[in-house]
Amino acid sequence: MKDNRQSVSAPLELITDPAEKARREVENGVRQFNQAVELIREHVRNPERPFRLRSSHILMLHKAAMEGIHQLAGTFRNTSVAIRGSRHQPPEAFLVAEHVEHLCTYVNENWDSNALHLTAYVL
Repeated sequence: MKDNRQSVSAPLELITDPAEKARREVENGVRQFNQAVELIREHVRNPERPFRLRSSHILMLHKAAMEGIHQLAGTFRNTSVAIRGSRHQPPEAFLVAEHVEHLCTYVNENWDSNALHLTAYVL
């Protein structure tokens, strides 16, 4: 038995060919758009139940955008990231879910405010 054992993780990127990745991103973008429209329609059909932004909505749309492209589609990131050329330091991975919950709370508490403001805030 060999003593030199090491864990090897699966690659996170599922598509390496740039043209294939671009094609899949377009397909996923259409799928994501359709899911967002359906989410809106569900709440328009049922006016007694007001819309509440939930982290599950965000993860659902993330999964639609990244499915077949990235292993962790539909999940919060679990590693640190940095943005080249920026002084901004994104939050550590263990804080991401909490930040998304705060984002959802802010949107829900300010739902009747300026739509452009909320859109910019979410982006």
